[in-house]
Amino acid sequence: MLRDARWLHESRARAYAIMLAAGMALALTYHWVSLVMGHHPGVAAAQPGKPGPTDFVAFWVAGRLAWQGHAASAWNLATLQPIEHATAVMDPGAVLAFFYPPTFLLLCLPFAVLPYLAGFAAFVAAQTAALFYVLRRILPGWGWLPLVSFPGLLLNAATGQNGFVSAACFGVPVLLLDRVPWLAGAALGGLAFKPHLAFCVPVALLAARRWQALIAAGLAALLFAALSGLVLGWGTYPAFIASLPAVRDALQNHAEDWDKLQSLYTAARLAGVPLGGAYALQIVLALVAAVALAALCIRRPGAAGEAAALAAASLLCSPHVLDYDLAVAGVPLAWIAREASRTGWLGWEKLLAAAAFIWPLGARVLTQDGAPLGPFILLALFCIVLRRAWHCRPACRAGSA
Repeated sequence: MLRDARWLHESRARAYAIMLAAGMALALTYHWVSLVMGHHPGVAAAQPGKPGPTDFVAFWVAGRLAWQGHAASAWNLATLQPIEHATAVMDPGAVLAFFYPPTFLLLCLPFAVLPYLAGFAAFVAAQTAALFYVLRRILPGWGWLPLVSFPGLLLNAATGQNGFVSAACFGVPVLLLDRVPWLAGAALGGLAFKPHLAFCVPVALLAARRWQALIAAGLAALLFAALSGLVLGWGTYPAFIASLPAVRDALQNHAEDWDKLQSLYTAARLAGVPLGGAYALQIVLALVAAVALAALCIRRPGAAGEAAALAAASLLCSPHVLDYDLAVAGVPLAWIAREASRTGWLGWEKLLAAAAFIWPLGARVLTQDGAPLGPFILLALFCIVLRRAWHCRPACRAGSA
């Protein structure tokens, strides 16, 4: 019953997906209306004329500071706090930090031209359109239902987070790594806005001897960083570097935020493992994932499978993977679904893929309640991607959707 999961046939999966999509649509509608009205659970009472808070507040305020010629102040909490409180309803003393490098501040710049709520809507719409375009190309003929019912959509669309941008960067190589390697590499270079997810990129491209993509990724990352410095000012980089101890402090000491994290490091800390032991476990997992990915890519089973495995491995390697980053799991899940429709489902594959698909819906709540299953579900996802890619058939080796 579990190994083959024949009970999860197409018509039942479609019914579940419709229910998921309808539930998420209702939840998002309620959330967005509350946002406009200035209401938010657990936050101070609504104030007339002020919308509710989202994670996008920090992005928007940082972008506003950049437009005003004060880009280096984006990492200064004392500067951010009063502007955030003037923008949205927030609890007294609360502040949303901007922990991203200048490359992401450059991406925030065009959305900060707009008023806060309009910028939020445009930011969500732009990255959603980009990811949906990529996933639709990976899954031709499947329609919109698998996309609009993917719970990874929920947190990014509700909070204005950037997980869809990361997912799109990983998705493009599934489509183009063989046919247009320089463009696939450039997409991976775009991860310079979130470099902790890019640990496995050089590992995979070097092992697979995909030199064009590797050079393109490196050049794209360097150009992205240089353009950010030229546009925003080179003082943004020292300001970002000076903020890194605060990032480390948040990761190591702010236990109230650990329920959002989906790494083995966090699961270990929640289980009472000391700091050094939790880091050691995370490093071991990262090395195992990198070695397994390299072994696969040395074999070169096909660009699409290699890229899907790269996306899955990248979620295992960083201690700082949040629940909204689980949108990246949509890329290997889409590739698995495409290949399974061609060759059939392998043992345990359907059940584990379904678990990875649904996990973002309850990741934060279950982790908070003492069930930090995220790293184990992500490891299972990586294993089924690795197995399928390792035994990839000629149709898979084509690397095109």
